[in-house]
Amino acid sequence: MSTSTRATSFPKLPIAGVGRRLAALLYDLLILTGLMMVYGFVALPVASVFGGLNCQPETLDYSPCVGGPLFQLGAVAVIAGYFFWSWRAAGQTVGMRAWRLLLANPDGTQLTWGQCLLRATVGPLSIACLGLGYFSAWARPDKASWHDLISKSQVRLLPKKQK
Repeated sequence: MSTSTRATSFPKLPIAGVGRRLAALLYDLLILTGLMMVYGFVALPVASVFGGLNCQPETLDYSPCVGGPLFQLGAVAVIAGYFFWSWRAAGQTVGMRAWRLLLANPDGTQLTWGQCLLRATVGPLSIACLGLGYFSAWARPDKASWHDLISKSQVRLLPKKQK
């Protein structure tokens, strides 16, 4: 969907339900698991060589390697980078694509970096509160979750492709 087509047709699309959004999030967790494995594969040797970490594989104690703030900050950067890049580039993560979801402003334009930051900050809080940020969408007529409200964005359901 091109940008001009998206802007004109986006408000006409139905708003995505909570079930589809959570299913897309599960798909994204699989992608993130792979990304974190690659990150760990690259970051641990680099941190051991240049950071002077004392990993002790013989005692199965990797806490000096993965417990450090730089390693954890890098992990957060990888996770945030996945979502930021996906939301800004196409309005969809891999999971959202599989479930035909599209994220944009109410007028159909792509999110700003600030909106991505707000979604990435409030999204985990929506889940951390036992999913209340997502499940509260069932009680709202606009089906908006906490991070939709804070970032002033919407997730819409794309139509099935014609065969």
